[in-house]
Parts: sequence; C-alpha cells; structure tokens
Amino acid sequence: MKVYFNLALTSDRRQRYALAWAIPTLAVSLVVLVWLAATAAHSMRREHQVQRSQARSQEASIRSKQAHLQQQINRPEYQNMIRKTEFVNQLISQRQFSLTALTFKVSKLLPPATRLNGLALASSSVTHPEVQFAVMGKDEESIETFLINLEGSSDFNDVIIKSQGFRDTNGSGTKQVAVVCTANYAADTPPSGK
Repeated sequence: MKVYFNLALTSDRRQRYALAWAIPTLAVSLVVLVWLAATAAHSMRREHQVQRSQARSQEASIRSKQAHLQQQINRPEYQNMIRKTEFVNQLISQRQFSLTALTFKVSKLLPPATRLNGLALASSSVTHPEVQFAVMGKDEESIETFLINLEGSSDFNDVIIKSQGFRDTNGSGTKQVAVVCTANYAADTPPSGK
C-alpha cells in the first residue's frame, strides 16, 4: 500500500490577491516605462534642435562680423599695412633681412660729424628692399662723405637723394645739413629654402 502526501500549502487570500494584481501592475509599469523613454527621447530631440538653432544664430553672427571685418580689411590703408606686414613676415621667415645688420652697416658709413636721424623701409621688394635714410651733419662735407660712402658700399646701390637742406636742431640758431635719400639694400641673402 502506497501513501501519498500532498505537501503543497493552500494559498491564502492575500497570495491570490497578489497574483491577480501582478499582471496588471506589470502592464502599467511597462506603459510608464515606455512613456518615460518616449519623453526622454522627445526631450533629447528638443535639446538638439535648440542647440542647432543656437549654433546657427552664432554662426550667422560670426559671419556678419567676418563680413564687417573683411570690409574693414579691404580698405586701401589696411591693404597697404597688410602688404608691409606680409613683407616683414616673409623676411623673418626667410631670414634674409636683419634690421640690426642694416643699422650696423649704415653706421659704418657715417663720418664722425654726421648722425642717422631716421631709417625706414621705402619699398617691399623681397630680394632688394629700398631703404630710406634721414641723415644730419654739421657741414656739407660730412653729408657728401656719407653719400660717397653709401654709393661706394657693396651693400647698397641706386642711391637717390630725395631732399636736402638746412635745419635748426636745438633752437640756438646753429644750422645743420639734413639729407633724405633712398638706396636699394643689396646685401647677400641666403639661398631660398633656408
């Protein structure tokens, strides 16, 4: 004879109630989860749209500023300054022109009774720039000696006198001779590519 035992417990009312509500609770939870995911996706899309519109407005603002600056740059006085700046940048990058070397070479050409009053770049030729000198001397002979030294120098050629005259330098009535001249700086430059 076999005896069978049923060890299962009978479910009480609370367990039946929980089992009955588990499926609707799961369905509602899934709906809420889908709604939260859709809301998050919509918020992200909206945020991306706002960012894109802000980026477009910033880009438009930058373009208008760029157009305004381009108009300013295209003015003739700025174009001249840009050409001179590009020339100086080319000289710096190619290491073909040293202002200190130029000043040293000019100072060697000055006789004791003269002084260099001004030095400027008159043209922007890359190979042989034109340099303008303003020189003051105690007498005409010292200025003439400077001009002879300048013409005889291997570093300069095509000397042109722009102006010459007498100037009262310290208000005491003592006149000094002043001359402004230009010359092409023809110093040896390193080969291109250095």
